[in-house]
Amino acid sequence: MIGAILSGGYGKRLKPITDEIPKVLVEIKPNYTIMDRQILDFKYLGIEDIYVLSGHLGEKIEDRYGKVHDGIRFHYLKEEKPMGTLYSIRNLLETVGDEDVMLRNGDTITDINFEHFRKFSKESAFGMTMLVTRMRSPYGIVEMNGDQVTSFREKPILEHYINSGLYYIKSSIREIFFNEYNGKDVEITVFPEIAKRRLLGAYKEDSLWIGVDSEKELEQARSEYKGREDTSFGYKKDIFENDRLGITEYLVKDDYSATITPEDGNLLRILSGSGIINGSLKESYTHGTVIKIEKPVTVKAQQTTRLEVFSN
Repeated sequence: MIGAILSGGYGKRLKPITDEIPKVLVEIKPNYTIMDRQILDFKYLGIEDIYVLSGHLGEKIEDRYGKVHDGIRFHYLKEEKPMGTLYSIRNLLETVGDEDVMLRNGDTITDINFEHFRKFSKESAFGMTMLVTRMRSPYGIVEMNGDQVTSFREKPILEHYINSGLYYIKSSIREIFFNEYNGKDVEITVFPEIAKRRLLGAYKEDSLWIGVDSEKELEQARSEYKGREDTSFGYKKDIFENDRLGITEYLVKDDYSATITPEDGNLLRILSGSGIINGSLKESYTHGTVIKIEKPVTVKAQQTTRLEVFSN
């Protein structure tokens, strides 16, 4: 399996930032770009080759990552003029041959369990799997009883799913991408055809997902990344109160482990999820569990776990 990133868009809604750099190189914290985050996701999966499908200012991406970066080999397929995602993916599939491909849009950030996504995709009968996420209303919702307004809900999560821009494409369906279509984008050409053949699967997971398509979404991503460090197990995030470190929040994805030491704090509180402590089934935890940290504590998540560490 190889990784691939669609990074050829103009990023018009992020101008003037994208006048000088492609959207994938926009920083979500100092010296840490959207693409840096995506590369880490691939690295932690053990992917050794990443194909960058670039266009606008694609040379800036090559300047930053070169041919080898952080132990990963980079390959660049650059369009000289916009040709659409169908052309980009056809070019990719012709280049990689019979490899399965994990492909993602270059402007998305997500905390899903990528190992679970890969396992679900490989073991399913579908030729392609798409990450879907529940849609948040862009507006507040007015609730009524007849013609009487009863309450308001501020931009709630809706019972509708959207395409999240992450795909696992098996080599077995590559020929579908080379059919004749009337259009340039896979979302309105190839994907409906794969769905019609009942070969398109949906992967759902209740995790952070941000599509960085505007200044508002960029600020959301930057707010999320204040004090945050991405890790192989999830992330750790320092939260400050009055310019002093208050607590450190951890996200530990299911089937992953994190070790917390007394230097991090002397108390650990589970906010959600379940698992075991120090490898012992006798020391399980659930929501609300509080653990005193007198020596290193290893938390192994059986369900995705959020916890906080602090000093009393």
